[in-house]
Amino acid sequence: MKKYFSSAICSNGYICAYNTIYKKDSNAVVYIINSGDDFERAKFFSRLTKHLSGYNITLFNPFYDDATDGIYIENLNTYIISDGGYNKISPLFPGMWEKYINVTENKTFPKELIREVLIHRARENNHYKNACKELKRASIIKERLHSELSKNLNEEKIINYIHRFCSKELKNTLTRGNGEIRLLSSPTPLGFHTHYDTIFENCNKVINIIDETSFTSSILLGVIKNYALREKIEILASPSYFGNDFYQFLIFPAVKLGLCVSDNNHTLPFEANEVLTSSRFFVDNQILNSKKIKALISIENSLLDKAVLSLYEGRDERFKYNNLTQGFSSANEAEENADNFAEKLLN
Repeated sequence: MKKYFSSAICSNGYICAYNTIYKKDSNAVVYIINSGDDFERAKFFSRLTKHLSGYNITLFNPFYDDATDGIYIENLNTYIISDGGYNKISPLFPGMWEKYINVTENKTFPKELIREVLIHRARENNHYKNACKELKRASIIKERLHSELSKNLNEEKIINYIHRFCSKELKNTLTRGNGEIRLLSSPTPLGFHTHYDTIFENCNKVINIIDETSFTSSILLGVIKNYALREKIEILASPSYFGNDFYQFLIFPAVKLGLCVSDNNHTLPFEANEVLTSSRFFVDNQILNSKKIKALISIENSLLDKAVLSLYEGRDERFKYNNLTQGFSSANEAEENADNFAEKLLN
């Protein structure tokens, strides 16, 4: 079983990777879920996942917790996707569209309960908006940081490294792909998180770029990505929190190679085959110890901490309104519908 983030919050707002994560396969079967509250959908997906034991499946998580809002069954080339709320399914998503799945029948809540739920949802959204604002502020600090570091960049060293990397690792790639697939890392209520084990599971080699400022790594990964796209080499990529043009990792499936950036918020949970330090690409490799650079890094990290706190507070509001509606939720109905759907799907 694999796991990916299907959505995330970044400095530009909410992003959803449905249109890049999922294969552009017109033969895929797509089921859409557009009913049920959070509790009921969680019960539905949990029960359905149990029925899929033995199948090659991928679970897709929303940014706010480890719940499931989408499943891909590789053996059947079938998707079951939760629509609505933060997830918006593009009508251009190719596939053999099936009728919508009802997790539960619509039900009527007391007016007092509806009012309380709406209040908590409004607070939740405000916390998520605050998280985006903090990430935006952090991205502005990041731009200032990169501007300072650019004055000290050893361009010859970075050009030589990129040339050697592309010639050695990618030039003789025979398998060609369809471009770029984005797999998200995500700021969550518990910090920044990436499903590293899933993303790098098929890599025979991983190069870890240690870069607290993400300056040199943004240049390295950006140029290498453009080279790969030009040569039609398939890429799995993850944009960082502060902009879709900056990357946390690149995976090249054809050569089973991964590039990963490590900083204070992202630490590789396994030993890399090769470690590359960003300081080697500066004229003065002590530039990262200067007071100005350290101050900017400290401010950025403080803003990132505030963003994570806002996400935590937003999730707390979600828990509150889920607890309010749980007594009215039809967990048994959701599980029964999952049983019926699994029987239809697998038989």
